[in-house]
Parts: sequence; structure tokens; C-alpha cells
Amino acid sequence: MNINTTTKTNTKSLKLKNLFFGNWMKKLSKIGSALMFPIAVLPIAAILLRIGVEIPTDSTFGKFVQILLTKSGDIVFSNLYILFAVGVAFAFTKDKRGEAAFAGFLGIIILSAIMVELSDLYYGSLFSRSIESYATGFDSEKYKKEGIKEIVTIINLRTVSGFTSIFGKNTSAVLSNNVLNGIVVGSIVAWVYNRANNVSLPKVLGFFSGKRLIPALSIIVIIIFSIIWAAIFPWIGYVIYKISQAMSNSVSSLSDNKSNNTTYDLSVGARFTRAGIMGGYGFINRLLIPFGLHHIPNNIFWFSLGTFPSELDPSQTVSGDINIFLKGRAVGNPGGIFQAGFFPMMMFGLPALVGAFIFTAETKEQKIKVASLFGSAALVSFLTGITEPIEFAFLYVSPLLYLFHALLTGIFAFVTGAFGIQLGFGFSAGLLDYILSIPKSLRIINESGYSTLNTVLANPGWIFLIGATTAIAYFGIGVLSIKKLGLSTPGRKEGIIRSEEETTTTIATEITNPGLSEKAKKIVVGFGGWDNIIEYENCSTRLRYVVKDGSLVSEDVIKRAGAFGLVKVSDNSFQAIIGVEAESLNNQITSHKGEPLE
Repeated sequence: MNINTTTKTNTKSLKLKNLFFGNWMKKLSKIGSALMFPIAVLPIAAILLRIGVEIPTDSTFGKFVQILLTKSGDIVFSNLYILFAVGVAFAFTKDKRGEAAFAGFLGIIILSAIMVELSDLYYGSLFSRSIESYATGFDSEKYKKEGIKEIVTIINLRTVSGFTSIFGKNTSAVLSNNVLNGIVVGSIVAWVYNRANNVSLPKVLGFFSGKRLIPALSIIVIIIFSIIWAAIFPWIGYVIYKISQAMSNSVSSLSDNKSNNTTYDLSVGARFTRAGIMGGYGFINRLLIPFGLHHIPNNIFWFSLGTFPSELDPSQTVSGDINIFLKGRAVGNPGGIFQAGFFPMMMFGLPALVGAFIFTAETKEQKIKVASLFGSAALVSFLTGITEPIEFAFLYVSPLLYLFHALLTGIFAFVTGAFGIQLGFGFSAGLLDYILSIPKSLRIINESGYSTLNTVLANPGWIFLIGATTAIAYFGIGVLSIKKLGLSTPGRKEGIIRSEEETTTTIATEITNPGLSEKAKKIVVGFGGWDNIIEYENCSTRLRYVVKDGSLVSEDVIKRAGAFGLVKVSDNSFQAIIGVEAESLNNQITSHKGEPLE
């Protein structure tokens, strides 16, 4: 009796744990689709900014064009926290309404304004006396006159005097204008919207019922949240700041305060340290791809870690590897370290692995089919850096091969960092972004006073030699693993490509067909039909659907429809890996919802 009771209790506990874990995985996986809105604008903004800063300004026309391009691009990167708040608020709501986006905008500007003042009050006025009594040599009068000028600000915001005695003279821990706060505010606003958009008020207040209540209610909730967050977040900001110091070695000296020249550690040891971090980051990034959680560390590395003076306005600073490379001044610029490492894998490694798929396909007919199916995916990876269609072709066939892929990503990311190569991207590590990065990369080399050896090694042209080595490693390990382990990669064994798949893998038929294409119909059937699908979401490469009954979802049917793979996030949440046409396919499915599937 006791054994049965214990067994039932353990089973119930396990179910609750799985339910809790599944719900959290489902929520975390939605971050990718939510961030697609603000991130989608970055490529064009990056192009405008890159071209703009290279235009000569010795003529009125040149100055005119530079202002148009640089200001248009700069305004996007300077207000990422607002874009993230608006995008997340909009994407996390059930019916994607504009009221949520508007409330997200109000929420983030309110939080940004309140946090600066409240944090100063908490850590300045409220605690300054007790802190001063224990701080040896702290001269409050001198600080009031001079100290404020010496604080290093982060992400274009006002300094807060009260932090100096706690966090140190060179640290402002109030990161009110950062993307993390944007994501937090957007999530809170979406939570408010999903629970209050149908609320009915008394007739006298009837005008504010329903969705018109959301902005006002969001303001109240954000104000209450700000009271708590202003006390908590400075410590989070302090941790981020310290990690930034360790990674970028950006505080080695502030020896020339008059000229505001920051000397960055360009030693071999510092470069190898950063390269090691890039290698570890690249490895972890690939391991998170199957779960759709890679966006989380990406946003930390690319938009939060590190600070550097702006090129357009040296009195201001920018944060995050992408912003530092694009917008930071060229002299001593440490940006691009956590982006450059992805170029060898995305441009050369995975396309070479597609070559291994073709080489190991069983018959000549299968080689042709694999080439036609994955050749475009290899080209897309080379040009734009979109890799998931290739990765999901072998992820579940051989987790070991995928582990090799993650390890190779880390290894060649480390090699790229060890060379000291600095490259950036507005979208991903493909050829297009590589070409756009070359001018800024060369300016950093030429203006930073590198030694002759470092100047040679940091040249972005080495990417092609590193990439060729990467391609050889991927192809060799791929062929060896596939043959020795007998893997069912595309064109082999269970991975044989059937003729019916060829008619459903191109987007051309979807565009020309006025109704549901065969591919769309099979996708819906694979998810259990219209009645089984609850939520229709997508990111740049995946359909992210929530269903009533997960047992009705058929991976085989979905893959036969042309998907590259299926990820089970929880019992009711699934992600179909489609490729670059994911959004157009999802739009087609949602616009023809309920139509016959026969």
C-alpha cells in the first residue's frame, strides 16, 4: 500500500515537474519569434550606418548624404530598447494588436525615466550617509564637484551619483536604456494585455473598457514594477558591467582623462582570452539551436556586454558587440570579436557538410536530389548565414555529428579570435555582411596602432583561409561519421528523398497558388489538422505552433511536406524547421485557416 502510494506520488510529482519545465521551455522558445520584429530592422539600419560613415564629407553633397544615411541607421541602434519593448509586447499578445505595441512604448519610456531617479534615491540619498561613514577617504564635497565627470556611463544614459560609493567610481550600474529592460517591459505589457483586453467597466467608465484600458493599466503596472526594479536591476547591471570588463579588457587604463583616450589591452594574452570566450560562446550557441534558445545569449553578447565611445559622438557610449563594431570609434575598437567567429562555420563549414551529404548519398539519383534540395540551403548559409535548414537535416539523425558541429564551431571561432579578426553583421555571418564589414574592420586595424604582426593577422581576408580549413574539417568529419556510423543523412537509408518531397519544397508553388499549397496542407495535417492547432507563430526559419493534443502531431508527415526537422518544445508546443520561407508559409496557412485539406 505504501509502495503504491509512493509510486503514485512520484509519478504525480514527475508529471508536475515535466509540465512546469515544458511550460517554461515553451515560453522561452517564444522569445525567438518575439524578437524577430525588432531584429528584422537591423540589417537595413546596419547597411545605412556602414555606408554612411564611409562617405567623404569634403563636399556639401557628401555631407548631405552622410547625414541621411548615418542618422537613419543610428536612430535604430540608439533606440533598440524601445524597439524590443514594442516588438515583444506586440508578439507575445494572443491577437497581435496595436494597443499592446503602444502600451509597450509607453511602458519602456516610463521605466527608463523612473529608474534613473529612483535608483539615485535608493543608493544615493537613502544610503549615502551610512556608506560614507565606512568608505575610507570618501570626500563627498569633492565628489559633488568632480566625481560625476569621471563616471563611465553605459548605453547613452545619465549618470547616477549614488552608485559611486557602492559600485566604484568608474561604474554606473543603471542600464535603463538596454534591451533587457525592453524585453522585460514588453513581456509585462503582453501579460497585462492577455488578461485584461476583454475587461468590462461600469457604464460611466465604459469608454475605457476592453482594449482601451490596456495603455492606462500598463502604465500603473509599470510604475509599480519600477519601484522594485530600480532597486534590483542596478546589481544586475553591475554584474553585466563586470563581465563586460573581463571579456573586452576595456578598463586596462583611463590614463589620459583629458583627451578621453581609452587604451585597450591588445596583448597576445588578452587576445587569446577573448578568443577563448568566443570559442566557448560559439559552442554553446550551437548547442542551444535545437531548443530555439540561442537568442538569449546572443542578446547578451551582441547588445549588452561591453561599452565603448561612439564614433558619431565620442561623449556618448555604445554597448554590445554589434553596436560597438558598427557605431564605436575605430581607434582601439574591441567590437566584432563575438561575431567574427561565426563566419567560418556559416560561410564554409555547413555548406561543406552539405557536400558530404551529396558525396555519401547512395545513388546518383539521390545525389542529384540531395543537391537540389540542400544546394539552395548551402547557398543561403554562405550568403546570409541562415543555417538551421542544414543543421536540422542531421541533428536528430545523429546527435553525435551535431556535437562535432558544435565543437568545430567553437574551435574555428577560437582560431578566428586568436588571429584578432574583427567583423560585424546586421543580420548574420554570411558573405553579404562580411563584405559590408571590411571597411570598418580595416579602419580599426589602421587607426589602432597594431604591431606589424597583429596588423597582418587581423586582416579580414584570412577568413577565407580559415574558412577553407573549416570546410575541409567539416567535409572530412562529415563523410567519416556518416560512413562509419551508418547515419541516415539525406540520400541514405531512412533519409532517402522521395519524389513527392520535391514538389513541396519550393516556395514558388506557394506564391502562385491562390489557395493552400500542397506543402501548406501537409504541414497542417502533420500538426493534427485545423482543430488541433491553437496558436500559429513563426520566426525567420521556424513555424512555432501550439496544439491541443501533441500525440496527433506527425513528424514524418511534416518532414514529407518539406520541413527539415521538428522540435518538440513541450507536450503541446512544436517547432517545424522550414527555412527562409517560414513567414510566408505561416501567412498562407493563417490566411486560409479552416479551408479543406483534401
